Amino acid sequence: MATNVNAAFSKFINEEINISKSSSDLAKNCRDYLFNQIHSLSSSGKFVPLASLYDISFGSFSRKTKIYPLDDIDVIVGLDGGKITLHVYNWDNIKLTVDNDSTNNALRNLCDVYNGYAGRRYVINSNKVKNKLVNALSNLNNYSKADLHARGEAVTLNLKSYTWNNIVPAFSCIYYNDNQYYLIPNGRGNWKFTNPKLEQERVSRLNVEFNGVVLSTIRLLKYWKKRGKMPNITSYVLETITLDYFDQAKHSGYNSKGMSYDCPDDHFSGALKYIRDHIFYTIHDSKGVQNDINDLNYSQKMALRNRAGADYDKSIDAITAEIYEKNDKKSINIWRDIFGERFPKYE
Repeated sequence: MATNVNAAFSKFINEEINISKSSSDLAKNCRDYLFNQIHSLSSSGKFVPLASLYDISFGSFSRKTKIYPLDDIDVIVGLDGGKITLHVYNWDNIKLTVDNDSTNNALRNLCDVYNGYAGRRYVINSNKVKNKLVNALSNLNNYSKADLHARGEAVTLNLKSYTWNNIVPAFSCIYYNDNQYYLIPNGRGNWKFTNPKLEQERVSRLNVEFNGVVLSTIRLLKYWKKRGKMPNITSYVLETITLDYFDQAKHSGYNSKGMSYDCPDDHFSGALKYIRDHIFYTIHDSKGVQNDINDLNYSQKMALRNRAGADYDKSIDAITAEIYEKNDKKSINIWRDIFGERFPKYE
């Protein structure tokens, strides 16, 4: 129950969408325990040498855009490659060779070996690295199973008492064309560029500029995505196009309620309009690596455009009822039509 729209959104976000502090703290403890366990496996020779300096969390939980339930945690484990050489064919197709004088035998054992006119080449096979990690993790008693993630980038690990984890082995602090990248498995035996830190920095920067409302808006849109028949737009693409909306919205300095940057319902409405108007355009990833992450086909884009447009029109009716008609009950009922019965009723 709620007596006004702001109270309804606050209750909805806090009780139905946000992850509780206790769950978040437990997940962080689980993540830290996992890092320690993987490094102990490396120290005992069950996995390759690691570089703990480059261990990082990534994904929506790390960016604080994850919504309830908390069903996965993503981490990157830094590999110690020593002297390696990059052979870049594309951003998502990179071969890594170990120098012939390398003493990292554990890594050499995970290479494909080629004999040519220039001598023997050791090419690091990312699939072999992941399989080695799977075998190493099978030694842990606290996990129910270890298997490869369906996307081929990560190893998926289920914790008996809690949630599951995506573990991505990566070579870190790789410089190419004056930029710094992580190199992660591409699912086909080679490697690809990524840099989750750039994604995190973009989310954090915009959230500060908009007084904390960016995270709430992204979570609202992810909840909206789960309702009804929705084209299979990934959470990351939806998050990125929402950040694009905020990048253009920051130039206006106001919203339809006449307040500055602090109304998630208003920005939710604005983001729907932005999606409606831009879903057929290129969506660049926040890392600046991929040219276009918008992989929806024409019919999917049209369906999402129509759904976003219809709900945008409803959201304008809801805002009009609240601000101009002073009718919170009518407004809340419209928002319930958009978000479903879990949205609080008018009291």
